[in-house]
Amino acid sequence: MLLAIGVMLACGSVEAQNFLQRLGRAVEKSVTKEISNAVAKEVRKGLSGENANRNNQQSEPAPAPAPAQQQPETVKSAPVAGSQQKVDDRGQGVPREAGLDYVDEWGINHGGGILIGEVLWAPVNCGYHAEDYPYGKLFQWGRKHGQGYGAPYQKETDEVRPDKTTADITPAPVTPAEARKHPNRFYARSDMSLFNWTSNDMKLWNNFTDDGIIFKNTDNDPCPKGWRLPELFDFYSLATNYSNFVQHPDTGQWGRWFSGPNPYGPNVPRIFLPATGLRTRDGASYARDKITHYWSLRHAGGEGLIWNLYFCDDEVDVTPSAFPHEAFAVRCVKDIEGQRMR
Repeated sequence: MLLAIGVMLACGSVEAQNFLQRLGRAVEKSVTKEISNAVAKEVRKGLSGENANRNNQQSEPAPAPAPAQQQPETVKSAPVAGSQQKVDDRGQGVPREAGLDYVDEWGINHGGGILIGEVLWAPVNCGYHAEDYPYGKLFQWGRKHGQGYGAPYQKETDEVRPDKTTADITPAPVTPAEARKHPNRFYARSDMSLFNWTSNDMKLWNNFTDDGIIFKNTDNDPCPKGWRLPELFDFYSLATNYSNFVQHPDTGQWGRWFSGPNPYGPNVPRIFLPATGLRTRDGASYARDKITHYWSLRHAGGEGLIWNLYFCDDEVDVTPSAFPHEAFAVRCVKDIEGQRMR
């Protein structure tokens, strides 16, 4: 899996099963690197270095056009001073927004959202269930339903924390309408579908207009009513400041606390994003409690170019390098009518 290779270079390597797998992955990496470099080159021409350093963000970024056109540069976040200190953080004292509750697919009310900067974040991952899916579900990009983390596993050497159910793995492609009929089915890559579980449709999670207004695609967006997938700049803002890679003292999950524009600490609004692991393009579960990726609704145009937030024990990044075939975590944000993509 291409995305896993990039993360493994930063977070630890995984042995290839055979020479052909290593060769194929190397070729995929080279191709996507060239695509990403081309995207960045066009960005630098059109945006004049916008977002070149997220620690010195401009106060009023210019609106960006629809995702199929120019895109912001890939920006790597760096921890602020003191953010690597170990803190026994249980999320105490985090204010909730009254009347803006997050009610999940099982009808469980998790309380109000958490306002970080100008974005209201859900208190738990999409698909979260305390017993069955404590990390939330994992979603292929653009799909209504997510599946659990379970067998087959790819190179699991430590404690495995599977979810209640294991997805049925079926070769792609399939239409979104057909996929909605099979909530627990994972559509893996095949000879007919190498990069995407369906057609390369940029509007599966966002019916954006030419001027960038966000319209939640209710047919496919997995977030509850009144919530939606994060926009790219929601992640840019959230990942400005964050904690060390820590183990949550209550759940035992590894992850990071994110505090957005405020330096991380126990007295500021913050959310904990667990290292959920992922499912590869072949459906294998990989690296729970080690790495994670969180989808945005922003498609960068190419088959392997979906914007997402990822992190591991020593890196936090926002990047467009991901395949729709892969299954990542989702943390919803409040859907605001008339909001534009930046």
